[in-house]
Amino acid sequence: MFGPLLNYLCIFWLFCNLIGYSESKRHLSWDSFDCHIGQQYADGIKCRVSGARRSLLNVDVNLKSELDAIKTYVKISTRFKPAITYRKFFDITFDGCRVISDMTQGTLVSNMFNAVVKSSNQPRKCPIKQSLIYYRNISIEDALPVFVPSTDLLVQVDFFSRRSLYLNVSLRGTITEK
Repeated sequence: MFGPLLNYLCIFWLFCNLIGYSESKRHLSWDSFDCHIGQQYADGIKCRVSGARRSLLNVDVNLKSELDAIKTYVKISTRFKPAITYRKFFDITFDGCRVISDMTQGTLVSNMFNAVVKSSNQPRKCPIKQSLIYYRNISIEDALPVFVPSTDLLVQVDFFSRRSLYLNVSLRGTITEK
C-alpha cells in the first residue's frame, strides 16, 4: 500500500537533489599521479600534475614496441570524510582498441575520452605504432556529471596487451563544489 507512495517520494527527492546539483560546478584537483610501464613496452613514461589548481594531467610515453590489442580495466573508488578507506564506486573492463576507433559521441564515456585525447597525438585505431605519445593538459572537470558529489577520488587504470599488464595508472584527487 505504501510502496508506490514511497517510490514516488524517493524519485521526487532524487529529482530535487539533481536540480540542486545542476546549478553548481565541480572542481577536481589531483594530489598524486603515478604511472608504471613495463620496460619491454616503453623507454620511459612521465606523468605529472600541473595547473594553478592542480587540475591538469600530462603524460609522455615513448613506446618501443607496437601494441596491437589493448584491454583496459578502470576502477573508480570514493571516500567521504572522515572515512579512512576508499570504497569501490565503479569498475569496468573494455576493449581499448574498439573504444578509440568506434566512440559513440554524446555519452559520458565519449566526453571523458574526448577530454583525455583533446590535446594529444593519441592514435585513433589499433595497432598503436612505436612512437612518442603525449597528452597535454588533460582536464576532465567539464566532463564530470553535474550530480557527482564532493568526495575524495581514487582512479586506477590497468592496460593489458595480450594478457600482459603493460601500464598501470593511479590517481588520487578531490572533487569539490565551486
